[in-house]
Amino acid sequence: MKSTISTLLCGLVLSMAANTSLAAGTPEGQYIQTITSGIPHSALFGISFDAGTGVAVGIGGSVLTTGDGGATWTPVKQDATELALLAVERRGSHTIAVGQLGVAIIETAPGQWKKADTGVEGRLLSVSVNSSGLAVAGGEFGLVIKSTDGGQTWAQAAPVWTDYADPDQPGTAEPHIYSVHVSERGDITVAGEFGVILRQDAGSDQWRVLNPLKAGTPTLFAMHLSDSPLGNSYAVGQAGEVLISTNGGDSWFRNRAKTQSNFLGVTSAPGGKVVITGMRVMMRSGNGGIDWSPIEEGDTTTDWYQAVRTERGSGRIMAVGHAGRIIQIKG
Repeated sequence: MKSTISTLLCGLVLSMAANTSLAAGTPEGQYIQTITSGIPHSALFGISFDAGTGVAVGIGGSVLTTGDGGATWTPVKQDATELALLAVERRGSHTIAVGQLGVAIIETAPGQWKKADTGVEGRLLSVSVNSSGLAVAGGEFGLVIKSTDGGQTWAQAAPVWTDYADPDQPGTAEPHIYSVHVSERGDITVAGEFGVILRQDAGSDQWRVLNPLKAGTPTLFAMHLSDSPLGNSYAVGQAGEVLISTNGGDSWFRNRAKTQSNFLGVTSAPGGKVVITGMRVMMRSGNGGIDWSPIEEGDTTTDWYQAVRTERGSGRIMAVGHAGRIIQIKG
């Protein structure tokens, strides 16, 4: 089963060229403020923050950085790749971006990037790294690769997917992996097609099922796993699918939002704030995901925003998406 977002990403990557021009922040609306915007086809797919600095990536190998918690962004010329970068993660001294044809690039110094050999050619759709340099990337048809040196070198790390496939549907043995997470202690969590969520605990080589892979279950496109045992975790996906965990992802309950649109990104902020972005949809909650309200402002109902993250220092919630846009969202 090919998901809508996989088709969207492939079409954008094959047909668009990067040409991002920055614009001053527009006057604030009730919820949305545009921080940067490019030409219609300069899509951005990934964004990440750590310690007040941030990076966003997108079409044609485009990279933008911020040193003031997301208030302003500067395009960075990098020569490591011209392929689309579909996800990025920054943690401590490690910044890794991944994308088309198995590409991975790492930041070796501020503004300096080099290409790493991943050993795979499939599209990589997600990446996560912890401050110790343990990194995981996930992608199409069950791709999972792992690095223990901050993305310098990579090795295959996928589960034996036939062990987790739906026995009634043999075609479920190669699920696309859209979201991965590496905790500070080294737990690895992957999520994606057919609603699958698996975890490999730190120090173990075994995978355990947190949400079973089952044909017909909505695909999960994004996760936000809480760094604190007191915070909720979230997984979101097709047709308004929302899963919530109160124990760091070990178990989940469903609280679907009232939409048939696809959710592509999710983040939380202190005080029970949660924001979900997607294709012609954006939702917010002020009570930890129990109740959801649509954000119907600007282009949120007509275009798409993919990754969304919270910059912890400033509290800014920021998303990237179509037309090279970076927006700030009031939670």
